[in-house]
Amino acid sequence: MLENRQSENTGKRLISWKSILGLGLASLFIGGLVLLVQPASAQTTDGSLTDEDIASLLYMREEEKLAHDVYVTLYELWGAPLFNNIAASEQNHTEMVLALLNQYGLADPAVGNAVGVFANAELQALYNDLVSQGSQSYEAALRVGGLIEEVDIADLRAELATTNVAAIQQVYQSLLSASGNHLNGFANAYENATGEAYAAQLLSDADVAAILSGGNSSGNGNSQGARGGGGQAGGNQGSGRGNSGQGSQGSQGSQGNGGGRR
Repeated sequence: MLENRQSENTGKRLISWKSILGLGLASLFIGGLVLLVQPASAQTTDGSLTDEDIASLLYMREEEKLAHDVYVTLYELWGAPLFNNIAASEQNHTEMVLALLNQYGLADPAVGNAVGVFANAELQALYNDLVSQGSQSYEAALRVGGLIEEVDIADLRAELATTNVAAIQQVYQSLLSASGNHLNGFANAYENATGEAYAAQLLSDADVAAILSGGNSSGNGNSQGARGGGGQAGGNQGSGRGNSGQGSQGSQGSQGNGGGRR
């Protein structure tokens, strides 16, 4: 079960990745990492940002970068086009969040940072662990991709429930839509590689089943955690239910194939 702890001083919940991965996912164990989640709170209605909005944008900038950087690294390891295609989409997502940071005059926490380098120490440790686990096998790498997208979906749902800023809502809805597509791509590639159906890692079984059958990932699905996101920003979609090595087209022409091993 997820461990949620409410701080009276900060009002932030901590979700343990160790607890998430303790749900029968020993092969993808990530030790003791936590993600900060913004709570529901009163929001402004005039388009200005609350402290929660600011924290969300700063975190989301690096969370989308983490997805991009993990996928770039796993592509270099396994040569599966799926990782490269979805990395291109994630690059577009993090740039969309950067545009919001620039719009509101917020400092970019990722400025000048290369692949695999993060200002947020917890995301840095998480990147290192995810890459380590994804390096064990191609199948483990696909499970890492699926986990990232499930966390992204849960995250964005939570953030959308706490902001009234239209510009943020528009971007987050776009990211959320794409994460459902990305999850679909990883799940299909995993099934092609192993002959086994992809099993939910964070979201509920019913939620993941709905997403994989073409259901809307933007709803308030039954998830076991809070923080997660993804999304369909304009840009390359490395998703779709393609066969390993020969996938269907993602949006704007990038291949959403499952890819094979190098």
